[in-house]
Amino acid sequence: MTVIATSSSLGLAAKLSRLLSRELLVADEKVFPDGEKYLRIPRKLEGDVILVHSLHQPQDERFLQLLLAVDAAKGAGASRLAVVVPYFAYARQDKRFLEGEPVSVGALLRAVEAAGADALVVVDIHKPSSLDEWLTIPHRNVLPIKELVGYFQGKLRDPIVLAPDKGAFHRAQLAAQSLGAECDYLEKSRDRVTGEVRIAPKSVNVDGKDVLFVDDIISTGGTLAAAAKEVLTLGARRVYAACTHALLVSSALDKLYAAGIEEVVATDTVPSPVSKVSVAKSVAEATREVLS
Repeated sequence: MTVIATSSSLGLAAKLSRLLSRELLVADEKVFPDGEKYLRIPRKLEGDVILVHSLHQPQDERFLQLLLAVDAAKGAGASRLAVVVPYFAYARQDKRFLEGEPVSVGALLRAVEAAGADALVVVDIHKPSSLDEWLTIPHRNVLPIKELVGYFQGKLRDPIVLAPDKGAFHRAQLAAQSLGAECDYLEKSRDRVTGEVRIAPKSVNVDGKDVLFVDDIISTGGTLAAAAKEVLTLGARRVYAACTHALLVSSALDKLYAAGIEEVVATDTVPSPVSKVSVAKSVAEATREVLS
């Protein structure tokens, strides 16, 4: 078995190769003068191969690189190719919200399989059922809640875990179970007289407690910053944030700290200043499963 890394996931691929005690091979990449991408696997392959390639910014370029890498690995001799995509972009467009829109995640998943992937491992994809809906190859979705919560063990006093919305509540529930804490999600309400929008926990009281927000993605940070300000107004002692994928668009991190968040922690699915938790061990286990 060989682990192949592209430039998008060198660090995570290296950790994975060490955990699996397998050779790490780095793909050759360059850009032609006209902007076209070039990728090459530097030697012949045999047996099972793991390709690690994340789809953070620039997503479109990285997706094309992924398809090229899959085709190159199969052409170089991989008998079975497990593709590890730590951050799978376009996953939030998981249905046709408006007439005429694509189901983007379906289009990308089908393309990866059609390119030659024999199995797929992703980390905390926005809607896990998308994998079952669009893939026929073996697949796993790694949910790194225990890893993220483990970072905060012993740091929080009388904690409450909050999801920024109802859709992320299942993550908050899992995190709360690991911490032995209460959990809740935020609700928006509008004053019928003034029109003012208020964000608050649905039922729990945060007064005097440490609040840990848990979500899959932090992009611009706007929603999380507003939520942090609100719970601090409601008396929260300290506020922390944990996410799987820290995209941190523009000045998102500055915005979060300015809102009063003590610390932001993410996994290494996307390289970032706050990627303090590794998903390598869980990804290694998932990769073994899909290739077994």
